Amino acid sequence: MTATDIAAPSAGNRKIRRLAIGVVLFLIVYSGAWFIAAHQIETRLGAFLTERKTGGSSAECDALNVRGFPFRIGLFCNSVRLDDMTRGASASFGALRSAAQVYRPGHAIIELDGPAEIRFSPGMTVSADWELMHASVQATLSGLDRTSLTYDKLAGTAMLPAFEDDAAPGDTHKFIFNAGHGEAHFRQNGPDLDAALSIDKFDLKLDAGLSLLPPVNASADMTFVDRANLMQRGGWKPDALRGSKGEMRNLTLDLGNGMVTSATGPFSVNDQGLISGEFSVTMQNIEGWRQNLVKVFPDEDGTVMVNNIANMLTALADGKNEATVKLNVRDGIAFLAFFPIGKLPQL
Repeated sequence: MTATDIAAPSAGNRKIRRLAIGVVLFLIVYSGAWFIAAHQIETRLGAFLTERKTGGSSAECDALNVRGFPFRIGLFCNSVRLDDMTRGASASFGALRSAAQVYRPGHAIIELDGPAEIRFSPGMTVSADWELMHASVQATLSGLDRTSLTYDKLAGTAMLPAFEDDAAPGDTHKFIFNAGHGEAHFRQNGPDLDAALSIDKFDLKLDAGLSLLPPVNASADMTFVDRANLMQRGGWKPDALRGSKGEMRNLTLDLGNGMVTSATGPFSVNDQGLISGEFSVTMQNIEGWRQNLVKVFPDEDGTVMVNNIANMLTALADGKNEATVKLNVRDGIAFLAFFPIGKLPQL
């Protein structure tokens, strides 16, 4: 046996030991870095939330802590509370859990538990709970690139001030709502903002009465021109959509039994939040819509309005039960031909 034969195993062992030492050092450095980052997140976020309390709005994360070691990092709260004293609004939620891969911290998955309690002044309260609600967020240093929200088995109530002309001060209405599934997706598309919304099996009752309509499946796909900045940090404000324009690629309402209405077309929003636009609207099963909408508007004026609209659509379709018409909206007022048929809410 030569000296070379004796030295060869020793050199191989040294390489293995060096590799093992390198791995151990990496794990020590990585673990230290993870826990330092987690501590910094807890400390700085806690300080930020405390500072916000003096500015008229605040957020609370009960039992805030960071978990996920070794391969993930995420924020956990036992409950969440938001307050905006300047607008008289508050909201509380159940536990919050989030997680992001360490190698991709800008992409986080968030889960939020119910129940939720949301209050607006004066006299508006929304209570809700759900089986599952989670969001996906892809963030950059300047804000969000895209985000999605989905939920299953949503149920709740909304207490709103009475809207009748003869309602007494303090009178309210209770709306009971349910939805099987819902989604909301937003993304930056160059300078524009794309939005896609959907809700399945939505049911609404007024004052514990019968359902206003059959379960509704609804979806909307639209673009807001030059509004990608709404996804940036500090970009969203209550009147952020005023002065904007866009394209409604598809808006669909489906009540089942062939009752489907869809709309497409360009729109704009003026400085007062009033919508204008020209939409191509297709309504299938006009008679079915008539029979259901007269239940929603049972007073004499409402019933006359629904019947007049249905008769106009049938006449424009040469007596058929399906019509495609142009719906013009000017400053929040919707016109069918030259006749005003409704008012859109102000944004």
